[in-house]
Amino acid sequence: MDCNEVLKQLADYLDEEARGELCRAIEEHLTRCHDCQVYVDTLRKTIVLYQADVRDEIPATVSSRLQAALVHEYRRAKGGPTD
Repeated sequence: MDCNEVLKQLADYLDEEARGELCRAIEEHLTRCHDCQVYVDTLRKTIVLYQADVRDEIPATVSSRLQAALVHEYRRAKGGPTD
């Protein structure tokens, strides 16, 4: 499984709807691919924050800084510009 295949199946994987075989294939890829590890970890953290509905409880400045940090980390993981 390559990065593009992981990204295509990520929603099912994170929603725990994926078949066992697909989960194993994605997890195997994640053990070898740091970029996808960072992406999946960031996405999981974002989902947790969204589900906790902290959007209404945190100041806008903190929310903006969190969003900027996530964008920065994603770009860094992909080897692109981080500014």
